[in-house]
Amino acid sequence: MLALTLGGAWRLGPRVWQQVEPAHGQLLLPPWPLQQPLISPTASDGFISELGPGWRATNLGNPAASHYRTCWQSLPRTPWDLALSDGTLFVGLGNASNRGPSANAGPVPLLAYSLNDQRWQQHATLPEEEVHRFVKQGADLWIPGADARGSWRWGNLYRRHNVNDSWWQERRLPQFIHVHDLVWHRNQLVVAGNVPDAVSSGPPQERHGSALASSSDEGNTWSVHRLKGWRATALLPVDDQLYAVQALPGPALRRWLTQSGRFKGFTAVQQWQGDGDWLPRPDLSASALLPDVAGAGERSAWIEGASPNGHAVAWIASLGPWGPERPRRAAFLARSLRPGAVVVQPVALRAGEEAMDWQIDGDGGWHLLSSEKLGSARWRNRISQVHVSPDTSLHPHTLVSFEAPLPAWSLEGDHQRWFVGLGHPPFEPEPAPGHCPAGADHSGTVLQLLRQ
Repeated sequence: MLALTLGGAWRLGPRVWQQVEPAHGQLLLPPWPLQQPLISPTASDGFISELGPGWRATNLGNPAASHYRTCWQSLPRTPWDLALSDGTLFVGLGNASNRGPSANAGPVPLLAYSLNDQRWQQHATLPEEEVHRFVKQGADLWIPGADARGSWRWGNLYRRHNVNDSWWQERRLPQFIHVHDLVWHRNQLVVAGNVPDAVSSGPPQERHGSALASSSDEGNTWSVHRLKGWRATALLPVDDQLYAVQALPGPALRRWLTQSGRFKGFTAVQQWQGDGDWLPRPDLSASALLPDVAGAGERSAWIEGASPNGHAVAWIASLGPWGPERPRRAAFLARSLRPGAVVVQPVALRAGEEAMDWQIDGDGGWHLLSSEKLGSARWRNRISQVHVSPDTSLHPHTLVSFEAPLPAWSLEGDHQRWFVGLGHPPFEPEPAPGHCPAGADHSGTVLQLLRQ
């Protein structure tokens, strides 16, 4: 019956379909075998150097190059995230930006490396501009739809069922244009993102804004909570509580919020109350979330990559420029965000070192991936261990480091074996079509670091 309904509506035309499309899920089939590029790994080609003693590097190849074929497409080739599930390593690619030569670089191939077969295959094609995050829940793997292609009647979540390795597109989120994060909290599925009708005033094209949604039936039906900000970017579970963070406005975003009458009622952080209710937490200001950051509260900040570990949560903040200080990526860890007991600590990184990715350590801490530019097409990448400490700031302990032509964006693995993905340098402009700066052709490369 659903298939007949979908087919009939489709014949009415795209505009009508955008108004009548029902909530639904559908199986995402892989490409035909003859259409699939089967990319085998190669030995390290020598562009990795200064690898820490006791480690061996293997180049698993550049699977993104089979889809984004020119090296100037270094931004959509960036492996934004990696996820290892049941012997398969998935990589997230694409570009959801509306600007630049590679803007809106979907649909995105969902590529994965089989550890048993030692080759890359395409598992599905996602109707998204970018795959920026994988979230594990039990034996299943989820992808929040960063920027759905097609109508905005429904937003997308994608789910891999580990039982049969199949991927499903769950198109049930009411009007979500962007889904930036998702978590499970007290048997609720919660998402953070952006909808086109966050506010009711102003020109229709400017009413989009932050939104949160929760579901008690595994994503079939949703309760949506609209906010006054631009985007809700991260969900922070800590101390048995859940907090949602919006993009922290710098001068440009503050002007936009002010012009639309939103800035006066803007509160960056909301605390989950259950049953779809959220409590504004004005005490959790930018200064509280970003301790020791110059200009906190005045410069822009985008919090992402939240990694909860039961007793604390770690995240990364992309900080806009402030005076002579260039944009940078900083790392933080919070043990409590309760009123009167806020404990947030910065991670002490070297000058010029960028925080790139967090991963939970089974020993009760985290692993932090960081990158530092050394010169043209030369970056020092480091995997460090971070544990909760009573110190004011946290000092990471280096486990392994190496030099490469590009920064490492994503991290997956454990103490014995790591996977990292090399991509376009943060805060640097995209290459122009036909122009390939030094190192650009390596964007999309996935490496394996094995302890010998």
